[in-house]
This record gives sequence, structure tokens and C-alpha cells, in this order.
Amino acid sequence: MNSKLLVFISFAVWSFICWRWYVCGIKQVCASTAAATADVIQTPAIEPDTIDLSGSAPAAYQTKPPAASKPMTSSISEVQMEEVEDRMVIYFPYNSIRREDNDGIDEYLTRLAAYLIESNRKISVTGHADFVGGAKYNKQFGLQRAATIRNNLIKKGVNKSQVSINSYGESKAIATNDTPQGRYKNRRVEIRVK
Repeated sequence: MNSKLLVFISFAVWSFICWRWYVCGIKQVCASTAAATADVIQTPAIEPDTIDLSGSAPAAYQTKPPAASKPMTSSISEVQMEEVEDRMVIYFPYNSIRREDNDGIDEYLTRLAAYLIESNRKISVTGHADFVGGAKYNKQFGLQRAATIRNNLIKKGVNKSQVSINSYGESKAIATNDTPQGRYKNRRVEIRVK
């Protein structure tokens, strides 16, 4: 066998192994290629709280923003949300800023918008990212996630001055970046009522 051909074949095999490790191991996109190409995010619907928005809201509703009513699943290929202490956290799949395709989160944001309009309170929306990519890129990506949530609330009637946005990028990780589940938890937006 020709030595140049052997070197070429070795290089091709090595390149394929590295590419596969990067795509499947780090980016976690090899199993969800069809969903990634369509850029569609599915998640179970979150049932709305029973709130009467015709007239004045109940006293409990005026003092507390709406909450999620279903627990998170273990899928990292879906947008999900979870209530954590004093904030609502929305988790994103890899390389995603979209939440428009998620009926449960849209329902939550509709209820949150109604709450903000009724109470005239303010919220902060903070975007975060995992460590994949550069620090500057991740900070910008986190800001895009936060802006997506803010823009959706504004479309629902919330005054722009009621929603402040910020991004910490990869600097405030809440889980390890060594596992796919940890990176998923770091790709998030946190919504806090002030």
C-alpha cells in the first residue's frame, strides 16, 4: 500500500472520530439532528393557573406572580421551566434562543404579562450560557435569550420600562459544564419579580 494513501486514510479516520466526539460529546446534537434542522422545540404544555382576569385579580394573585405547575423532565432537547426559590428559570437546548414554539412557556408568559400589567411591578430577565464558545459570544447569546423573553412580554402589553435585561454569559454557572445535563442547566434565563 502506498504510504501517502495510508497517511490520508489515517488522517480521514482520525478527523471523523474528532468530529463525531465534538458534535455528539460536546455539542450534544447528533441525536437530535432532525429537530435541530427544523429548529423546533417541543415541550409538554403547562396547565394555566385558574385566574380570573376579568375585573380585579384575587389578592393572592396581586402579591405573587404566576408559577409553573408541572415539574421538569429529564430531556435536554426541550425548552423547560422550573420555579426555583424567588425566580422562574427557563432552560434552553443547545444553541437555542427560541421559546416561541413552546405552548407551556407562552402560557406562563401570558399570565406573567397579565400580572405585570395589573400590578405595575417590574422584573429582571437575566440570560446565561454554557461554556461552549467564547466568553464574549456567550454573554451576547445570553443577552439574546433575555431579549427574546422581554420582547415577548412587550408584545403581550407589558411596558418596556417594566422589564430590564442582562446577561452573565458563562460566568455564573449553576452546574458543571462537564456533562450534557450540567450544560443544559447553565443555558437558562432567570426571571425575577422586583
